[in-house]
Amino acid sequence: MVIATLLLTGASFTASVLVLQVAVIPLLFKYSKSVQRKIVFSNCINYPKNLDFESPSSCNVLGGRNCKIQFQSTVDDSPIKLGVWHIIPCSLFRELFVIHDCLTLEQRLQNELKKSQNTIVLYCHGNSNHRASPHRLTLYKVFQEMNFHVITFDYRGYGDSTRVRPTEKGVVEDALQVYSWLMECLQGNDKVTVILWGHSLGTAIAANLVSNLDELCSNRGAPCLPLPKALVLEAPFNNLVNEIERHPFSKLVSWLPYYKDSFLKPFISSSEYNFATDQYLSTVTRLPVLILHSKGDKIVPYDLAVKLYECLKRSRGENGAPLEFHVFDKGHNDICEAPGLPKVITKFLNTIKSKEAIENKNTM
Repeated sequence: MVIATLLLTGASFTASVLVLQVAVIPLLFKYSKSVQRKIVFSNCINYPKNLDFESPSSCNVLGGRNCKIQFQSTVDDSPIKLGVWHIIPCSLFRELFVIHDCLTLEQRLQNELKKSQNTIVLYCHGNSNHRASPHRLTLYKVFQEMNFHVITFDYRGYGDSTRVRPTEKGVVEDALQVYSWLMECLQGNDKVTVILWGHSLGTAIAANLVSNLDELCSNRGAPCLPLPKALVLEAPFNNLVNEIERHPFSKLVSWLPYYKDSFLKPFISSSEYNFATDQYLSTVTRLPVLILHSKGDKIVPYDLAVKLYECLKRSRGENGAPLEFHVFDKGHNDICEAPGLPKVITKFLNTIKSKEAIENKNTM
């Protein structure tokens, strides 16, 4: 009797799961834009919660200050406020935290950013959590130890930024505003190196920004901005459709005969997100690119990064800017823990500087 009851319960559970997979999930996915959006922008995931973003030190960030960038969004036709952190290099701790003038700490950090000759990293994070996620804090510390400045921010709908539904155009507009703010701070400083760094979905956001930079500036009636010195893509995919097709969630339903129509078509035809990194960067052949990926990445499969690399290599030919691909034995979020990461970054930056020096010599 007990065995029969257990078998019946197991059969009922299996049938329920099957109905969920065959009927409910496909319908939700095909017709619910909210469900589709949460796959792309998982801003509902916030860990750790209840942080005081106004105080970076309370979030385990040493040598940081909180900034706010406010603007009127042309995408959503609404006011947007972005939460931004500026994190200083370790080499500046002693100088900037010892009071030797009447300036506030905020003023001293701003002045240091304006005149700095240290490399500056503008960081675009992935699709979930916020700028204070643990693996991101670990990466910031790597940058600090390399004596880089870090500018990191949350897109609309994330962290302490304005709670507006994110779209591709919206988050790219956010990245543009932070980049514009940084370039304005650095006006007249020709010796500084600015790197745009994206992780996961942030790689597609960064790629969109550099590919359409002139058009994005023009649409806002702003002067055109120079490209960063380099673009670093950490755990990138070649395009969103391929990434959705290979996402762990898709494995639950990829066996269904109507899988492509229900699960892939909404992303192909969506007006809210495209994220075609391969198409974007194929048009930016003069920008140095470093790709970092892991064969053990379960979220963004390694072969999607290989496809992206091969696409960019074809578009650049022999005379394009430096393009490098470095593989780590890590996962999706822990490349920051790889002991060899600083060496890879340093080598890449030296390659860029050497090529610039040769080009400058040839033009003299």
